[in-house]
Amino acid sequence: MMEKLYFVVGSQDLYGDECLKQVADDSKEMAEFLNEKLKGIVEVELLPTVETSEICINNLRKVSNDDDCVGVITWMHTFSPAKMWIKGLQELRKPLLHLHTQANEKLPYDSIDMDFMNLNQAAHGDREYASF
Repeated sequence: MMEKLYFVVGSQDLYGDECLKQVADDSKEMAEFLNEKLKGIVEVELLPTVETSEICINNLRKVSNDDDCVGVITWMHTFSPAKMWIKGLQELRKPLLHLHTQANEKLPYDSIDMDFMNLNQAAHGDREYASF
């Protein structure tokens, strides 16, 4: 069996279904990209989007208890309060790599609005996450 990296993405349920669908689509695209680049080395498996502390705990327990797992990659897609990650990270017993980036590398300065900002606030979530 091939070794595995889990990919865990953070968001919030307060953004609504449309936003969470976009987070899921972007997360799947990123996991596929990572799998393509790491083919033959390790398999990347996407876990459910962290929207609550309970989901985070369940995801990171799964990571920690999988003997084939060599680590976890985390990514804050939207503004994701790091507080919901504290208990899950306390459960983690595998190496952690955090992607400090956002889905959209270019900002549409002429048309930027709060919908765009809510979906692409990785910077806020990342900085908060880094403090833990």
